[in-house]
Amino acid sequence: MIVESRELRLKHRIPVTKTEKFWKGLEEGKVYKTICKCGRSYYPPRADCVCGSETEWVEITGKGVVECFTVVHSIPSGYEWSKPYRIVVARFGEVRVMGWSEEEIFVGDEVSLYTAKDGSGVWKVWFRKG
Repeated sequence: MIVESRELRLKHRIPVTKTEKFWKGLEEGKVYKTICKCGRSYYPPRADCVCGSETEWVEITGKGVVECFTVVHSIPSGYEWSKPYRIVVARFGEVRVMGWSEEEIFVGDEVSLYTAKDGSGVWKVWFRKG
């Protein structure tokens, strides 16, 4: 049996003004979440809360704890510059943050986050131990 696949591309129409602080933050070495007056926290950040209120942008700092990860060995099209890498989800307080890691990181490890460009020049969230 042969299974063929085809490329699927998704495009989202999100006003730049709603996400600009997040992307500029990555370039400045900062990762943001948003917090609403009603107490909800969001990552990825949201400009508007489900309660209808605007949110406040807050930098995520400190240490997080790895909740899950996967190692990607089948490098997708467009990432040929990459070697096998880890996609990690870590909890920082009330939010979970997804990012990349080039280190061996496992569930339960304490991590800190930082921002850097990947091999294609795109700014991303990265994790390192400790």
